[in-house]
Amino acid sequence: MPDPSPLDTAPLRRLTIGRLIRAAREAAGRSQKDCARFIGVSAKRFAAYEEGTREPTFTEIEALAHYLNVPVHALVYEEEAKHLPQVQINNLQTLMQLRLRVVGARLKQARMERGESLKAAAQAMGLTSSQLNAFELGRRPISITLLERAMAHYDLRLDRLLDLGIGPIGEAQLRLEQHARFDALPGEVRAFIAAPDSAPYLEFAMHLSKLPAADLRGLTKALRKITEDE
Repeated sequence: MPDPSPLDTAPLRRLTIGRLIRAAREAAGRSQKDCARFIGVSAKRFAAYEEGTREPTFTEIEALAHYLNVPVHALVYEEEAKHLPQVQINNLQTLMQLRLRVVGARLKQARMERGESLKAAAQAMGLTSSQLNAFELGRRPISITLLERAMAHYDLRLDRLLDLGIGPIGEAQLRLEQHARFDALPGEVRAFIAAPDSAPYLEFAMHLSKLPAADLRGLTKALRKITEDE
């Protein structure tokens, strides 16, 4: 007679998976209707998945993971889901106003570093002094093309304005930047980094990167001597 224990855990697993799906969906800012449409089921059926009263198929889980930009494991196992960064922006308008002031402050800082007057900088960008002042104080939104004009004038990189890693938007942007850099690596390098057994080598490389140049030269000489002796 087959062991009934796996069957006994099915209702609990459905509840767990439903909870993980809901958490990932809400973190991604997606509605039940959006997710249901993407994986080809009704909104009612998708709601049942989240409630744990119905069970999604594996291919639906795969498609949903792709849509929500999370690993499949994070929709199935609680331990994996714990490692997902939780970036959920609630007060978006407030955050946008704050970012407006931060970007303005960055522009003002760049102007001050150049020792340039408000009037001179405004003229160089085709603005009035009052317009540039409003941008610097965060009182007026700046269009992307005008921002690019200011960046070109001050020789600024976009990264300086993004505040990568700071705040919910900055954290999300930093992860996207890191993922893009990882994806740009050669396939064999990506495979090595992703392999669990590679962790000690990566930690060693991180340690080496922090050593002064003199220490690295000494280490190189020591390694060369060892290989020569052999």
